[in-house]
This record gives sequence, C-alpha cells and structure tokens, in this order.
Amino acid sequence: MNPNDYYRLKSAEIKEADIRLVAAVMSEHVGEENLIRIEALCRRVSMDDRKVRIILEKLTTEYHLPVCAHSGKAGRWLARSYEEAKPTQMEHYSRSNADKRRGDAFNSCHYPPPENIDEIEISQPALFDEPVVRGYKSPWEM
Repeated sequence: MNPNDYYRLKSAEIKEADIRLVAAVMSEHVGEENLIRIEALCRRVSMDDRKVRIILEKLTTEYHLPVCAHSGKAGRWLARSYEEAKPTQMEHYSRSNADKRRGDAFNSCHYPPPENIDEIEISQPALFDEPVVRGYKSPWEM
C-alpha cells in the first residue's frame, strides 16, 4: 500500500476534527524530501503555531503516527518506515537525557547561605539531645 494512502486512512479514523485535519494534511507529506514547514501547515489548517505543534505531538504520542523532524532543519513529515523515523527518535532520547542531567545538576549547585542564618528553625531535634530513646539509655550519658 502506498504510504500516503495508508496515512490518509489512519487520519480518517481520528474523531477530533482539528486533529483529523492536521493528520490529513500530513498524509500528503510522507518522507523527509516532502516535509512541510510549520508556517505552511498552520496556513493550510488555519490554526496557530502552538496548537499545530500540540496536535503534531498528539499524533505521535496518542495516535501513533510517526511525525518526524530534525533540530536545525525546519519542517515536519511522516516517516515511510521505522528506519526513517529512527534519527528523530534518537534526537528525542538525547534531548531528554540532556534535560534530566541539567535538572539533576540543580541538586548539587552551589547556593549562597541564607541571609538570616540565625533565624533558621531546626525542624528535627538532634538525636543526642535526649538521653533515653525507647527505653535505652546511651552508654555515653551514664
């Protein structure tokens, strides 16, 4: 079956009109050489940029259509095969790993001390302030 026809049939199964419209237009753009720029897609479907981007994400995550893109290259297309979609998948994995590393780095960042350090309230008392813990008397306090 022709990939364009396949994606046209898949887009016809979508119940939400806006999403179905974007999917139908995307079915005309199969293969990287047939990409459509976001601006052109927005004009074709008469929607704003943000809404189109959200719908393109839903087409992949909820409707399982392989909407592809490359960073540094404007445009979106539907993949003819898994091999054609693989570079886009790898970019998403790479970006998510970088975002996680950057997010985790905030746990070890150097922050200035609080301005009023004397006013900081300790929320948990120290263990050794109490000589008897659950019926046990510390040998250091005998």
